[in-house]
This record gives sequence, C-alpha cells and structure tokens, in this order.
Amino acid sequence: MIAVHREYCLSNSPDLHAHVEVNPVGKLEVEIVELHEHHTTEFDDLSFENQGGETRIYGKENTVPWQFNLAKTDALELSHLVDEANEEYETLMSDLM
Repeated sequence: MIAVHREYCLSNSPDLHAHVEVNPVGKLEVEIVELHEHHTTEFDDLSFENQGGETRIYGKENTVPWQFNLAKTDALELSHLVDEANEEYETLMSDLM
C-alpha cells in the first residue's frame, strides 16, 4: 500500500496550490501550500459536488468542515484515486482474512 501524491491548482484561486496525499488506509490529506493550511479527512467524510466547470471537495477534520475547489478534470482524477485506494485496502483486508 503506497500513498499517492498529486499537486493541483485551486480553480477559484489559480495562484494557490494544493498538495494532496491519498493514503490507502482511508485518509486524504490536503495542504494549501501558499497559505500553510493543512487538512485531513477520512474517506467516509469526503464528498464531491459539481458546480459548473469546477468541483467543490468537502472534508471534515475532527468534526470541523473544510472545502476547496478544483477543476472538474482534477477532481475526477482525485475521485478515481480515492476509489482505487479504497479497493486496494479492501483487497488487502480480504487477503489477510
């Protein structure tokens, strides 16, 4: 199980960049580099909402909600990475049983 890292530009602020880590144990970590903001959420608390040409990503860290916007194609890639990490984790757990 290997964490996957990606860099995305925020769609509503193209001068801001998000470093995203998709961890196969069910966590997403996001750092808004220029603002020195760090957010974490469990996959169960992660959601995507399409809004025209962009997608808003919602998460919850210790019951505190956070959000950021990505271009639709970037959000689609992120969604696929999360799905793949979920499948990899489920496969590993079933192999261990």
